[in-house]
Amino acid sequence: MAMKQQGFSETLKSLKRGRLPAPMLTVHEGVAEESSPGRFNLALQTDEGPAFFHNAERADRESTDPQSVPSSTRQPFDATTDSSVRTPDQLLQQLANAGANPSCSLICEVELTRIDRSQHPILLPLLWQYILDHRSSNDRDELVAVGAAIRKYIAIMPIDRMGELAVLLESGNRSPLPIELEIEVAKMIYRNFEVCPPVDADPQPQLARRLLEIAQAYTNPRILLKEKHSAAASLSIEAIVSMRSPLAEQAWQAAIACPYQWFAELVSDDLDDLRERWSENNPDAANWLGELRDKVLTNV
Repeated sequence: MAMKQQGFSETLKSLKRGRLPAPMLTVHEGVAEESSPGRFNLALQTDEGPAFFHNAERADRESTDPQSVPSSTRQPFDATTDSSVRTPDQLLQQLANAGANPSCSLICEVELTRIDRSQHPILLPLLWQYILDHRSSNDRDELVAVGAAIRKYIAIMPIDRMGELAVLLESGNRSPLPIELEIEVAKMIYRNFEVCPPVDADPQPQLARRLLEIAQAYTNPRILLKEKHSAAASLSIEAIVSMRSPLAEQAWQAAIACPYQWFAELVSDDLDDLRERWSENNPDAANWLGELRDKVLTNV
């Protein structure tokens, strides 16, 4: 559904910062369609007529550590109807026994199950193999399961191994990752470094380069407005910055140079929020981001 953004950026900034915009609209009815994880297209009927918002982010999103909580709270798309609750040990055993073709519902159930850290070395290679084997599937259910596997894998993998994810984003791969899965990878990278900012800059240079390729490709104004492209571009830029990569300035500049002002504002607002979160547990990282912001926005 094609939608236009009508002044939503300023409203979103006000809500994020605890200030109510004036005047407020009364919403009588409407629908919300998830365009990417955590972002929505909205069609609302208000007291002043219809209003349409594109790629809006929830203002009440909380920052949680993917390394310590289940990576998703949503029910799997075809969750098992078995009334018995399988233990993590049973799930891991079933996943191992399933070989190359575990059921999609099993993968989604694994995502929603808290797995003890001692079992991560068993689960990680099973998830990784599933991702590699099914990343090019044309089956919608399998792609949903691959997304679940990606979220769980990145949520529990050691952060110092994050560079391995560059393999999934290689531009020369015979089967490029579908954009829905690129979004999942970028989102989870950002969430990890959002909560645990890198102590040292540039921890994963190859991964940052792959993310920059995505950002530069999708900020092309000819394709940015296509479905999910703005989400993939913004999340890739934010992931690069969250890694404290030397490519961060170049990535942020790609958003600033975009002819769509709402996109530049969306990225800058998200990175302002990131700086506030970092200031609580890593002042050095927050100061670095503040200096980067000043440098990028000086000539705007």
